[in-house]
Amino acid sequence: MRSNLEEYKGKKVFIARYDHLSPDGVKAEIEEVKKYMTTISENSARVLVDMNGTIISPDVLNQFKQISSQASHNMATKTAILGMSGPRRTFLEIVSKFSQNKTIAFDTKEEAMDWLVS
Repeated sequence: MRSNLEEYKGKKVFIARYDHLSPDGVKAEIEEVKKYMTTISENSARVLVDMNGTIISPDVLNQFKQISSQASHNMATKTAILGMSGPRRTFLEIVSKFSQNKTIAFDTKEEAMDWLVS
């Protein structure tokens, strides 16, 4: 699994790393993240999703809808997303509809991490 839990300014942030993956790579990483989510009990996690350079297919979009819904129930209270500009903003809006958490797109990891721990 490429994704991992990091500490930033004394707070835990789960980094979901889907950056520069093919649709098959994204699907495989989503499955690993789903498994990870079943092992944690913390319901106040902060999540950074890195989508830089990721190809979004309809199948991948559906998987993101599912994992976003699961994350909102299992772990995430704040989600920051990198790599969302232009048409990808539409993707973010679609995914956000299936989530109970606050999701915001950022241009840099530092901006996203600062917002997540604020």
